Amino acid sequence: MEYRELGKTGTKVSAVGFGCWAMGASGWGDVDDSESISAARRALDLGINFFDTAPGYGFNHSEKVLAKALEGKRKEAFLATKCGIDWEEKTGKIWKNSSPAYIRKDCERSLQTLNTDRIDLLQVHWPDEKVPISDTMGELAKLQKEGKIKYIGVSNYSVAQMKECRKYIELVSLQPPFSMLNRGVEQEILPFCLEQKISALAYSPIQQGLLTGKYTRDAVFPENDMRLHNPMFKGVIFEKIIAAVEEFKKMAKGYGRTMTQFAINWVLCNPALTVAIVGAKKPAQVEENAGGAGWKISDEDLKKTYEILDRLQQEIMRQLAAQNKNK
Repeated sequence: MEYRELGKTGTKVSAVGFGCWAMGASGWGDVDDSESISAARRALDLGINFFDTAPGYGFNHSEKVLAKALEGKRKEAFLATKCGIDWEEKTGKIWKNSSPAYIRKDCERSLQTLNTDRIDLLQVHWPDEKVPISDTMGELAKLQKEGKIKYIGVSNYSVAQMKECRKYIELVSLQPPFSMLNRGVEQEILPFCLEQKISALAYSPIQQGLLTGKYTRDAVFPENDMRLHNPMFKGVIFEKIIAAVEEFKKMAKGYGRTMTQFAINWVLCNPALTVAIVGAKKPAQVEENAGGAGWKISDEDLKKTYEILDRLQQEIMRQLAAQNKNK
């Protein structure tokens, strides 16, 4: 496994991280807790030490399952979780809450649920426009001083919001969405992170499985799978993406790699990236994900991928415009 420095901390984390969203067993089809535990333990065997979870993943279920997976192995793992999302389990309603009182409550609950005396990286899940950043960061600084968290990060924040955060704390990381099919952070956010040595921890690098190459045009998703309602998995847009993925699969074959590994490596080729956080339900998926690190796509092939992706983006924009016009 390849390891990279987290921010300017000196701490090394695996370039491929284990994403625990599916472990929450909510919105990802059928998920078996025992398989999730086996997958997490297999990740450790393969040298993956970065585990990313959140209280909001399955209303605390993800953290509970991860705690079981790490029993007796806590010292082997770099444990990242999040805070700032409140919920009502009966209705499934969730909302942002980054008030100091709730940040503390979230942290204390995660410490207990994860069965640990310190969280390695606590990240604010989403910016909460109703609460001043100074208040949120001030509480995180207190928790850090108390030894309950080691490092502070944020997720889904803009450059302006990160600049504000840095007035009050040492910001170690940002967790943005980033994949071959979601490149919105390339122009401003990733260059800022690189310049300031803030680690970018990419989530959804295989775009909810769309970049694994396993889907065909006639793929069907169950009712309890969030992908059923994602426009990327529907109609002509889905077909265009599948066609592009077929081109990437041919490129991946030239490296003796799978499409999943190619997509993960593509993300890791960006100099701002420290970790590609990839979800897994089963040990075999973890084994494949791990192969996304430790090698590099050539500059020539990277250029080809961008040419294909730019054409694909134009096609998707045309399709979306046509759909909106027909509404």
